[in-house]
Amino acid sequence: MTRTAARLLGIATLGLLALATGEPAHAEGFQVKTMRDPLPSREYERGLVIGKGWAEWGVGADVKLANGYWDGDGNAQDFENAKFLHTTERVGVRYGISRRAEVFMTLPFHYQKLTNDALGTDISQFGIGDPKFGWKVEAFRSMAPVTSLIAYTWYKAPAGNESPGSYIGGPDTFSSFVVSTGTPDLALGVAGKRQVGPLAFELDLSYVRRFSGATMWAVETTNNQFAGRIKPGDITRAKADVMLQIWALALHGGADFQLRQAMRVGTTADGWFPGRNLEAIEGSDGWYLDVPVGVIANISRGVDLDLAATVPVRGEDLMFFPIEDIHPTRGLTLSGTLELRY
Repeated sequence: MTRTAARLLGIATLGLLALATGEPAHAEGFQVKTMRDPLPSREYERGLVIGKGWAEWGVGADVKLANGYWDGDGNAQDFENAKFLHTTERVGVRYGISRRAEVFMTLPFHYQKLTNDALGTDISQFGIGDPKFGWKVEAFRSMAPVTSLIAYTWYKAPAGNESPGSYIGGPDTFSSFVVSTGTPDLALGVAGKRQVGPLAFELDLSYVRRFSGATMWAVETTNNQFAGRIKPGDITRAKADVMLQIWALALHGGADFQLRQAMRVGTTADGWFPGRNLEAIEGSDGWYLDVPVGVIANISRGVDLDLAATVPVRGEDLMFFPIEDIHPTRGLTLSGTLELRY
């Protein structure tokens, strides 16, 4: 047998042995994809960007039974006869488009119910809210312990109901809930996370630019314009959070501070700057402070259950009730989110 024939016989023999002893190579659904970035199973070890190739779906709800409001001096006051239920049902998705970037979207729905035994009020409504679309970019990341620094932006599109009704009975009456300002928002922010042993610290700083627009719920009485122009006050926000990981449970709590500028209303001006005729409403600005606490159960790498509560500490005068996006009512908010990722 020649040397070439011997080599061919050896290669054929190895091929037959591989076919006889090896397992077939094929692709199956929901297997770990080799192109994905690693994702820790525990929350405190994860960065602020989900990572390349990962997709996360979140389904959740926020429920607040408002028991009062804030007066002009920021003091807590109770409703005398009214009860206001405000809920947000939401669906969200995150996707890692690269190792250092992700896109995300949130689509909310709102159920609201207002009752007042003294006045015989009983109004309820369910409808879509204002969706948000955003982008995160990670500027720096280190692992074990994790350090994650990101910049982000998001845009809120006005899509929810902005009409209070037909105005039959006067402009002070309404038959529908206004769940949207009717104007868009654009946010820019930076955030950081640092792991220290079983602890993780997060800090988030952002600025929300709220644009002006003609809305159906604003009535301009000087020039008899039903679609008045409004500009919600811009928001400067700072959030801090401390997390403690105990086995599969991540306990966390912190503070959420908001400084809101004055609301501006008026008529639409001609030219490139339609909001230049708007005038600030005295007393519509101020600062808010909430304390969020919660627990995240890391059921598996692909499943988390997030339960939280937000306690209001300080707020401002309730001038635009019941538009929660401008002046939130006072009440404990309970939240729950199921996160599924692949």
